[in-house]
Amino acid sequence: MRRANPQRLAVLWAALVAAGAASLTAAEPARCGGFSLTDAADELGVAFVHATGARGEKHLRETMGAGLAWLDYDGDGWWDLYWVQSDGADALFRNLDGAGFEPVGLPEGAAETGYGQGVLAADLDGDAAPDLWVTRDGADLLYRNRGDGSFEPAAAFGPEVWSSSAAAADADGDGDLDVYVSRYVEHEVGEDVFCGDPDTGERRYCDPSLFPGAADAYFENLGAGRFRDATETAGLGGASGRGLGVLFVDLDADGHADLYVANDLTVNFLFAGRGDGTFEDLSLISGSAVNRDGRPEAGMGVAVGDHDGDLDPDLAVTNFDVETNTLYRNLGDLAFADVSGPAGFGLPSFNLLAFGLVAADLDHDADLDFYVANGHIFEQPARENVLYRQPDSLLAGDGQGNFSPVACPLLDETPTVARGLVAGDFDNDGDLDLAVQENGGPARLLRNGIDDERWIGLQLRGAAPNSEAVGARVVVESERRSQVRWVTAGDSYQSTSDRRVHFGLGDQGAAAVEVGWPGGVARRFLDPPAGKYLVVWEE
Repeated sequence: MRRANPQRLAVLWAALVAAGAASLTAAEPARCGGFSLTDAADELGVAFVHATGARGEKHLRETMGAGLAWLDYDGDGWWDLYWVQSDGADALFRNLDGAGFEPVGLPEGAAETGYGQGVLAADLDGDAAPDLWVTRDGADLLYRNRGDGSFEPAAAFGPEVWSSSAAAADADGDGDLDVYVSRYVEHEVGEDVFCGDPDTGERRYCDPSLFPGAADAYFENLGAGRFRDATETAGLGGASGRGLGVLFVDLDADGHADLYVANDLTVNFLFAGRGDGTFEDLSLISGSAVNRDGRPEAGMGVAVGDHDGDLDPDLAVTNFDVETNTLYRNLGDLAFADVSGPAGFGLPSFNLLAFGLVAADLDHDADLDFYVANGHIFEQPARENVLYRQPDSLLAGDGQGNFSPVACPLLDETPTVARGLVAGDFDNDGDLDLAVQENGGPARLLRNGIDDERWIGLQLRGAAPNSEAVGARVVVESERRSQVRWVTAGDSYQSTSDRRVHFGLGDQGAAAVEVGWPGGVARRFLDPPAGKYLVVWEE
């Protein structure tokens, strides 16, 4: 990696907000160990209810829920929320300077035929305004941001198959963002096999194993909102595994985006990027395709983070109940080990079915934590001690790769059927808030109530066409340790989190920041101020 000379940090754009600047009237935050959360959706005007479209026929897609995205669509420095609707029109809520949200006009065509699943929010045409790639059971839709606070339909991407999550990265080295779409199963509504009681004719939802996996797709970005299906030429033609969660991240620090896909009931995929738009399938030999017993699991959501403090990206996957969620430690050279058991990550999820997943420092102690969105797919689960509506989970990390469950009355007393999950600082007060999409239920917006300046955030402004610096690596150094984050586009389950990189500092402060830009240049800054968001431009 080529380095520029060390230099003192230039605050290239004024801090969005100093800690605590957003003035809000709120209920007393609920304490969850060292964490503080309040469900503020109603108070803040996020009036969205997900609709499954269930009418008694028990179609499989009604169990899978939908995703959501944080994005600053109007460029005012406050992050807005896009909620995917399965049976009906999607919803876009504008952030009112952190004091609440208001619904705004939807992109044209957002209510077109198709069953909504996920959303990728990213600048796909290089004009510095985030666009929307909406996945559906039906043709995917691309909405281009006009840059004036409105969207226009750009293209529909077929065939009309069941798409789930989407992620973006510059996989071919030409500067713009290419898109990978995970696809779930081959399934025609109205042609379901019968699952239920043959004597009474009462239907139940079928197990996904009864349906063959659909083939995933990779789209090369041609510029100006145009894409072509390059799945075969990229070496991804065999990717068919009931795909759900997906992310792009450089797993081996070679400067090329690698691809990881969580598959339901089949092996997970790990494709090593060569940097020229082609990939090598290392799934089985990587150790991240199956659990420590060599068995594939029912993968749903994915997250990446350095959980053990060695500055390389580890992978986490949510799974079905009994299987437990899985944490893969990065051993280097694209080799991984399942450490779910010894790390304390797996056991708390034994009786839970998890979908969305966020890895973030939620309490500013300089260690990554996990928030997990839980909820079953079956209204009457087979095991007596497993419920349909389930509390979400909160796991506190110690920075050494170990995790412990956090008792949280707010979550325990309000179980849901949660699916999409994203982290984002909607009020710009320096702590990360959480938005959760419930299957067939109301939106949930969990406001984080930490009141301190033990944090630092960076919003990277990359060179066009990769204006959001997707693929960048950011390290914050202190006297005793370093932390790292990766800028990604698309994560969790069918969702997109806040693109800014956020670090809790604990009692250590920050001595330096190093930004490794996607093109390979690194810049190092000394003595960055805490308690602020800083915008750094690529030169």
